[in-house]
Amino acid sequence: MNITVVGQGYVGLVTAACLADWGHQVTGVDSDPGRISSLAGKQVPFHEPGLADLVARGVDVGRLAFERSSATLIESSDVVFLAVGTHDGNGGWQTSTVLACLQEIVPDVRDDAVVVIRSTLPPEFVGQLDEVVSEIRRQAGRGPIAVLMNPEFTREGAAIHDFMHPDRVVLGVSRDPDEIGVELLRVVYARAEAPVLVMPAMDAALAKLGSNLFLATKISFANEYASLCDRFGASIDNVVTAMSYDTRIGGQFLRAGVGFGGSCLPHQVTMTVRTAASVGVSVPLMAAVDEINHRRRSELVERLESLVDRPLDRSRIALLGLTFKPHTDDLRDAPSLTIARHLIDQGATVVAWDPMASARDRASEMIPQLRTVAHPEAALNGADAAAIVTEWPELRSIDWAAALETMRGNGIFDGRNVLDPNAMSAAGYRYDGFGRGLHEANPAVSRPAGTQTIVHDEWPVTAEAEGSDPASVPAAL
Repeated sequence: MNITVVGQGYVGLVTAACLADWGHQVTGVDSDPGRISSLAGKQVPFHEPGLADLVARGVDVGRLAFERSSATLIESSDVVFLAVGTHDGNGGWQTSTVLACLQEIVPDVRDDAVVVIRSTLPPEFVGQLDEVVSEIRRQAGRGPIAVLMNPEFTREGAAIHDFMHPDRVVLGVSRDPDEIGVELLRVVYARAEAPVLVMPAMDAALAKLGSNLFLATKISFANEYASLCDRFGASIDNVVTAMSYDTRIGGQFLRAGVGFGGSCLPHQVTMTVRTAASVGVSVPLMAAVDEINHRRRSELVERLESLVDRPLDRSRIALLGLTFKPHTDDLRDAPSLTIARHLIDQGATVVAWDPMASARDRASEMIPQLRTVAHPEAALNGADAAAIVTEWPELRSIDWAAALETMRGNGIFDGRNVLDPNAMSAAGYRYDGFGRGLHEANPAVSRPAGTQTIVHDEWPVTAEAEGSDPASVPAAL
């Protein structure tokens, strides 16, 4: 089957590469000529595990190509997917991009083909979708065509697996009187061993939105409940483990931490609150989810400050993890950036580590005062305290006892609850985490005195530990 995928961001590129791997003939289209050129050369513009190999394989076997949109390309397509952004980056919806794409491609779509929207759309636009497409076709002197929604349910960091092995395939019908579109998409997804759910377009749109909102609610529930655990001396880990055995609840996303980020959950929660208000619907639960998530970032800074033995404006803080989640280089609405700005605004020197070089580079561009390093040990050296913001697996392999010998302080706030609090306390750290409470350092572990090693990315130098000022740490860090 000939398929065109318009938009080569996270959703569109994964869709194109996976469909090509399933044996379809796929062309990826994007308005950015630089991105098209890079993809044609098998250079993927962002990190997603396995995606670069999948793109290279598709290009090499001739089933995946990338080019600018053209009437000839659209006319030759059985299915045209749209996967373009629909949020404005400021907590609101925008539909100008998807509308511009529809105006460009719809006049050239064959009568027996289907337009499929993968983007998450605001409910108001979904209600107008059939009318919008029909008017574009009428102005072009063409008859009606099938228009469906096919929301994606993939997670960054596991997108290929989620696409290849979906829990369900949702098809939302905006217009498809002869079921041409549904039948074409059944062929597209023939390799997916999952139920195909056919429903009206509005139902599909709200099913997608509802899934994300429910996941966000589970996260914020765990975060708010962690505060209660802190107050009464309980362990959030034990509490949610017990809860997760209840099949009505389950354990996924029921984990306390610094909150959610990324391009989907934060924006869609905020968008839902605003949209509901605009149509006179009260959604206090969603408003609370939004407030809890944003409050978590400032709470981390407050609790981290209590672990530092000197004022923040004379402190050096190690920030461990920049991306909003592991196994991606995505910084969109990453909690780390908000936390870094809070600390820097209070005068702290912040040195951040993330295994993704591209994320480190972009974070430095976004926050010029932020220092970034390629190794976690380099961030910890000379630090008065550390904050774990992204649960990268590399953090578990750090020699924390050795790292403590290079730190000036011994405080660590585990914003993702990834380390063992008792082990960290035994190693000499003052450890704190959401819903875990404060664990004082083992008094038998003596703090080093005299000199310590300040590790640059590539070579060591020595510096006086006692009384040293963070500004004296070499700028190369």
